[in-house]
Amino acid sequence: MRKMQPWLAAACLLAGAAQAAPVPFEVFIRLHKGMQETEVLAKAGAPDFSSDGAQTRSANGNGAVTVNTVRTLTWQAGGDVPYTTTVTLQNGVVTDIKRSKKL
Repeated sequence: MRKMQPWLAAACLLAGAAQAAPVPFEVFIRLHKGMQETEVLAKAGAPDFSSDGAQTRSANGNGAVTVNTVRTLTWQAGGDVPYTTTVTLQNGVVTDIKRSKKL
């Protein structure tokens, strides 16, 4: 088995630690409630963080079970964009969009 070169190991570590690009204003104004998660990712790119919230299950009178999931996507501020953007999705659809200025 070959040993990995030190420079290659460092490059792999740096690539894994790379941040996603912040969401520029031109993209932020095109995000809206009701968008699908795939549309958001296509416009804004991969987020820095994603968090899956609680799943809730409910049954109706016919015995059908509905599962609701909540997910949060966050793009950190950086470079020329001093704003952190957070998008909340319920069942894959945008329900809330927040933008806060980095202090």
